Amino acid sequence: MRLGRAQSTIARWETGAQHPPLESVLEALHACGLDLSVGMPRFDDSYDSLIAQQLNRDPAERMRHLAPDGFDPVGMLSELAEHSRFVVVGDVAGALHGWPVMLGARTLEVLPADPTLRRIEAAARRLGATGREDRPGGLSRWALPTGGELRATLIPSGTQGYRDLVRDAQSMQIAPGVSVKVASLIDLIRIAEASPDPDARMFVSALWATLERSRRYATEAPAVEHA
Repeated sequence: MRLGRAQSTIARWETGAQHPPLESVLEALHACGLDLSVGMPRFDDSYDSLIAQQLNRDPAERMRHLAPDGFDPVGMLSELAEHSRFVVVGDVAGALHGWPVMLGARTLEVLPADPTLRRIEAAARRLGATGREDRPGGLSRWALPTGGELRATLIPSGTQGYRDLVRDAQSMQIAPGVSVKVASLIDLIRIAEASPDPDARMFVSALWATLERSRRYATEAPAVEHA
């Protein structure tokens, strides 16, 4: 209603049957309280073959392949998923989607559904955390005895929080009977581009490369099976 467009038009945009002009995209974003950031990163196809290898692994193996010794994002996510609802963001989310960047920061970042963080706090304690550090901007962190870190962020840069990201989040199985919600690649790009942290913005090109390769992978896979 706020866009002044027929529902049938909106439906065609949502299904991809019709591509709206840039002006309409901007109107839709503004109606949601968002804006569009456009950049021109240097073209880099060096990630392509590495991403293709990652996409041939299941989500848990993608994380294990990139995780340094002592960092167990699969175990951490399994513990969190047993008692809480959240969306995975940050580097681990990129790894789950198939990007090729090593998880050198040893950090698992999630966006919890419960802003009180009670369930996340309890899970952090079960993982061995002994203290919690709260930082400005709705960020809390727990250092783990393994050397890794759990972070909970309430409003990632460029977003409106949990309800904003869970709409397009993808459910991924990481262990038997354990699935987690992972922020979409488009939303991860949005967060990285809006982040004040230069380290986060550094990975925008890797996220775009993963998105493009994932789209090609999705269209190539049926052709390969048919052959």
